[in-house]
Amino acid sequence: MMVLRLPAHLLLLMWAVSASDGVTDEVTTAGEDVTGDPFSLHKPLMGLEHAPSPLEVHQVSSPGKVSATEPYIDPATPLKVRAYAGTNAFIPCIVNNLGQRSVSWVRHMDIHVLTVGRFTFTNDDRFEVHHDDGSNEWVLKLRSPTVEDSGIYECQINTKPTITQLITLSVLEPRAVITAGRELYLDRGSTLRLTCQVRDAPTPSDFLLWYHEQKVANYEVEEVEVTVRVENGTTVSSLTLGDAQVHNSGQYTCSPSNAKPASIRVHVLSGEKPAAMQTNTGAPCLLCRASSTTCCSRLFIHLLTLSLLPTILSALTSPLCFRSLPQSLSPVALLLALQALSAILQVS
Repeated sequence: MMVLRLPAHLLLLMWAVSASDGVTDEVTTAGEDVTGDPFSLHKPLMGLEHAPSPLEVHQVSSPGKVSATEPYIDPATPLKVRAYAGTNAFIPCIVNNLGQRSVSWVRHMDIHVLTVGRFTFTNDDRFEVHHDDGSNEWVLKLRSPTVEDSGIYECQINTKPTITQLITLSVLEPRAVITAGRELYLDRGSTLRLTCQVRDAPTPSDFLLWYHEQKVANYEVEEVEVTVRVENGTTVSSLTLGDAQVHNSGQYTCSPSNAKPASIRVHVLSGEKPAAMQTNTGAPCLLCRASSTTCCSRLFIHLLTLSLLPTILSALTSPLCFRSLPQSLSPVALLLALQALSAILQVS
């Protein structure tokens, strides 16, 4: 479909002619009067003596009364539209009894007029309007939408006051999700099971591959079993590896044909504790980084247990400890430490 792009002053003239028939239409306003015209969102155009007044941002829709003769937006117009990133989005507006009036589309994100009648009024060439002669549908088409295009779009009829309908566009981006999270720990000899779901995809995936580091796990990793199925339109894949060994550790990636991939890091342990559970309670403050806020608290707990006077004195006189005390120790812990110091001094 060819999109005609006319100069701004010519479009403004055409709109003014269509709106100057002297007819005042009554509309339902949901408790407030909403006025404005589709061009009032722009700065004054060059060569115009009288710039249009700013358009009030509508908080509610004013679809107009159902009438046999006056324009109104049909209640069948959807209030929410869903689209998928990379495909075409279509936002319909059903207008009855339009007559000589015109239909405009406004994007609320930046209060920008996108189309007026059949003409595109934006530099973003992804937008255009579709309307067949004799039809009451005015469809805003958006090519290759992104998640950032989600938001409210307004269909307007240039009556006085303006008849409007707010429609929310939600652009979904297909993505893979590994249900186990981002990291998984298991003991050597255990069975590794990973499940991947392809969410917000318009159609099931044509194929899905699992990777272990740089290898395609489906074909290049021994004893790995991969299954792919479709549940209620959602692609679900499972990876199973029995008798997991330390060399099976690493990053596993689920990569569908029609969605962003997802990854998880697997740690196969050989009797040791996970790194996240390991602590070092014996390191003195002078050997800790100055930014540490847990070193001194661990040290004082250690001191309270062992009642070592020289170490207590060293810790309390350490600049690094005093710098991190307000963040690393509660008042109760500090009081206990001082009491322990006092008791040791009395004994000695």
